[in-house]
Amino acid sequence: MILEMLHNQPQQFTRQLEEKVTQAPQMFVETGVILSLEKLTASEGYVDIQDLIRMIEQLRLHVLGVCTQRPEDLEQVQQLGLLHWPASRLMNRRPSVDPVAPPPPSRPSLLVTQPVRGGQQVYAAGADLIVTASVSAGAELIADGNIHVYAPLRGRALAGAQGDSQARIFCRHLDAELISIAGNYMIAEAMRQHPLSQQSVQVYLHDTQLHIEPL
Repeated sequence: MILEMLHNQPQQFTRQLEEKVTQAPQMFVETGVILSLEKLTASEGYVDIQDLIRMIEQLRLHVLGVCTQRPEDLEQVQQLGLLHWPASRLMNRRPSVDPVAPPPPSRPSLLVTQPVRGGQQVYAAGADLIVTASVSAGAELIADGNIHVYAPLRGRALAGAQGDSQARIFCRHLDAELISIAGNYMIAEAMRQHPLSQQSVQVYLHDTQLHIEPL
């Protein structure tokens, strides 16, 4: 889900968002969102992204990344360790990217053997992530490499977080809120309509589109 900020008025923005959440909590609560600042011009002035995200997450929404091109915003995104989502991916267009060096033939892995509960985030920096227990709704898995879940995946899984388009997601039971590879994503509504929903699958990226195949 995309939250688009049209003007630099954080209080008004969060007030309107709170009204929407109150009207349809089943649609919004514990949902992963992307904060888009694309419509803000340089004249709108400085936006405190950390404070804005804090207000959004008080409404029980989870900010997965920020879409912006303003230099001052990009600097904050980097400092806060947030994911940057190019506008081209939000608009389902082929992104224009510079050539990226191929990933190394092998990489380390981070192994998690305990359940990942709602509100928890696990990040495998420069590595694959292997989870042998269940991943609850509201939990978030992030890996620079592949993600393997040998149990039900009900939270969010973001593989190739630093742009590795060759990364994949593997899981025994796909019931996720959001899956993403190199910034290209699919939300829960689309996954529920897929014939392989609730099944053992692998997810890979081809031509900026996520493809789901049986394991």
